[in-house]
Amino acid sequence: MKLPEDLQYLKKRSIEIIKEHQAPTGAYIAGPTFNEYKYSWFRDGSFIADAMSRAGEIESAEMFFDWASMIIVSRREKIKDGGILHTRYTAEGEEVNVDYWPNFQLDGFGTLIWAIYMHAERHGQSMDKWLDAVKITEEYLVAHWREPSHDWWEEYSAVHAATLASIYAALKLTGNKEAEAVKETLDLKNAKLDASLLVCATPFGIVTPEEFAPTLKKIEEKLVSKGGGVHRHETDVYYGGGEWLILTCFLGWHYADIGRLEDALLKLQRAAKHVDLNGWLPEQSNEHMLSPSDYQKWVDKWGPPALPLLWSHAMFITLESVLGV
Repeated sequence: MKLPEDLQYLKKRSIEIIKEHQAPTGAYIAGPTFNEYKYSWFRDGSFIADAMSRAGEIESAEMFFDWASMIIVSRREKIKDGGILHTRYTAEGEEVNVDYWPNFQLDGFGTLIWAIYMHAERHGQSMDKWLDAVKITEEYLVAHWREPSHDWWEEYSAVHAATLASIYAALKLTGNKEAEAVKETLDLKNAKLDASLLVCATPFGIVTPEEFAPTLKKIEEKLVSKGGGVHRHETDVYYGGGEWLILTCFLGWHYADIGRLEDALLKLQRAAKHVDLNGWLPEQSNEHMLSPSDYQKWVDKWGPPALPLLWSHAMFITLESVLGV
């Protein structure tokens, strides 16, 4: 599909912004101007690395994989003793302990393995230097996947469908037979409606597009705004519960996967609509908010919403790349 020049430009600008805010250590700083996000998450970072890999930015992606692998390998003994891997880290790889944020999330570690495999396959790269970390992470996921962990949004602990999907993808790629047990545990029919469920189909493939169709219909009916952007879930109050650009792009990615290319392009255009004069994409927009009265409460607490958000730029790159092939 031939994409408009402005969308091609924003992809190039997104690559520049991600590289500008990648630490020398390889960590991607999630929200470089937003105090609460001046850290690196494995989930965000792995999707960012995958986007950079798609864009041909091999060095950037591999710097992140090196950084993540260093963290995991350095904690080998802690993991063997039953310890957990934390969710967020400083650029130097130190654990970040914040009272109001949980530390036990598994989705980022499944996503890391998936991103490494996708990168190696895409570019014909050797995985040798990351295999030690991949093996440790694989064993960690097998040991803990049945335990409740926090969701993408760090709001509540459960055995989440999106988390199971990332773990399934990782274990499937490593050839671990536990992948099938993870798949059998998935219960999409009774899962809380959340746009992160999109990853169950695209890209993690724990369900087929046909199996995912009823959930897709619910997301379209309940979580897509009149403007076409995508909300996290129906009870979202964070910064008023606006449209999240990453989710708008994830929906577009799934549309592209099932052949709805025009709908996918509309999602890419919807995300691009929110770019500012610096070429920055925010975490979320304040249009079509689900809970407008809560917006100012968060501004008073933490300042304006995160801008830029590297994950938003990454998902724009990913969707543009999928459509621009």
